[in-house]
Amino acid sequence: DPQAKFGTLPNGFRYIIYPNTEPPKRVSFRLHVAAGSLMESDDQQGLAHFLEHMVFNGSKNYTAAELIPRMQRLGIAFGAHANAYTSFDETVYMLDLPDLSEDTLKLGFTVMRDFGDGAKLAEDEINKERGVILSEKMSRDSVSTRLMEQQFDALLPDSLVSRRFPIGKEEVIKGANRERFTDFYTRYYTPERMTFVVVGDIDPVEMGKRIEATFGDMLNPAHPGKNPDLGPIKAPEGVQASVFADKEVSATEVSLTLIRPFEQKPDTTQNRIQRMPLDLAHSIISRRFQQLSQKENSPIASGSAARYDLFNYLELGSIDVTAADDRWLEAVPVLEQEFRRAMEFGFTEAELAEAKANVINAYEQAVKQKPTRKSEGLATVIARSINDNSVFSTPESDLEIVTKGLEAIDIAAVHNSLKTFWTASGYHLILTTKEKPEGAEKNLSALYQESLGKPVEAPEAKAAEPFAYTSFGKPGTVANRTEVADLGITQLVLSNKVRVNLKSTDFEKNR
Repeated sequence: DPQAKFGTLPNGFRYIIYPNTEPPKRVSFRLHVAAGSLMESDDQQGLAHFLEHMVFNGSKNYTAAELIPRMQRLGIAFGAHANAYTSFDETVYMLDLPDLSEDTLKLGFTVMRDFGDGAKLAEDEINKERGVILSEKMSRDSVSTRLMEQQFDALLPDSLVSRRFPIGKEEVIKGANRERFTDFYTRYYTPERMTFVVVGDIDPVEMGKRIEATFGDMLNPAHPGKNPDLGPIKAPEGVQASVFADKEVSATEVSLTLIRPFEQKPDTTQNRIQRMPLDLAHSIISRRFQQLSQKENSPIASGSAARYDLFNYLELGSIDVTAADDRWLEAVPVLEQEFRRAMEFGFTEAELAEAKANVINAYEQAVKQKPTRKSEGLATVIARSINDNSVFSTPESDLEIVTKGLEAIDIAAVHNSLKTFWTASGYHLILTTKEKPEGAEKNLSALYQESLGKPVEAPEAKAAEPFAYTSFGKPGTVANRTEVADLGITQLVLSNKVRVNLKSTDFEKNR
């Protein structure tokens, strides 16, 4: 996006400035630190997240008692997840400033600099915050977290990822001394790991000068922390069955999962186009599951197929179905046969046409809605692109690339991309349910193998149906129209007594 101004200070500190006038007279800051729980040592598990709290509890320019009231007086939102988050490989601090007054801007820049290298990390403040972190750890003890831990243990048993969940270990949260905090803070909160994002109704040149003045004298340590070796990724041979159970599971699911090491590729037009056939293949498989779920007495309630990247380390493919009424015994062959049908026979012209139309529509909508994109949303999107090494491009460029790519993609290309991606030495077959049935792994494998022995047929080629909703009978009339001036609302009563309330807004362009 040519509007985005990129820069790097001599100390390695990077910044991205993006002028945006919606909402007017406001600006959003994001300080991205390329460090998270994966960088912790064994006796620091949880301290990356703990530090996220501690920077608010006393710094070079604000005591613990001063900062939050000062922010609140200026109208800056503060609260859980409103100002920061910590992940496996990044920590991001967020401030959405309500105006562009000098007092507000000065606070915003000073606070962000203090987050970077000005935290006091006083021992008494650390001790006071331990209970808050333990309380948050209890609140995060959710079914989704427990299942993710089980899944990472099964899929990545030799990886650091399965042993570095951001919330950390209770014994570390309770007992880590101040030196373990300062060790992580000084080695990983370095200008070479930081990117500052500014999005709002601002002058980019002026903002560039303020960034240089604020962050230019930050120093890198003599011995900065390094990125860890995350360990090996071992794909199974054949189909390896696993069962994860938790009493709070809301729906029973069956998944076929592929894992392999991630291969970093630059975010070029050509590489974006090369990814598109696989995305289309997964979209068509997801659509097939949707259609199957709508049949009477279907054993599945939904289904999907997708590819993911994790931490520039792991490439993951997943085909999932949600069993209707916990009927997982019937759902397994549905998953296996639809996967094999796609692998053996590919897709139809009608399916590809529908998938392409959905993609084009999504990108066209993004272009139409561009004029009213909100600064806080844009700032977050830009911050999340940093670790991904992805290019922040305009909706118009995205649409142009997609349109160009789709023109050259046929059903053979989509089928080949699916086979190339999913051909592997083995897969994980996963059942997630409330209670683990006796012999569940054995039954899961047996069901899958039994289904493999049954032939599948090619998908039925269907002609495109004309859109059915074009005629609604004889039109009625407007029996009454009322204008409510102070609310800007038009109220209609139609001849069949249907009432309509209309209000035009410019909050979101073309919606």
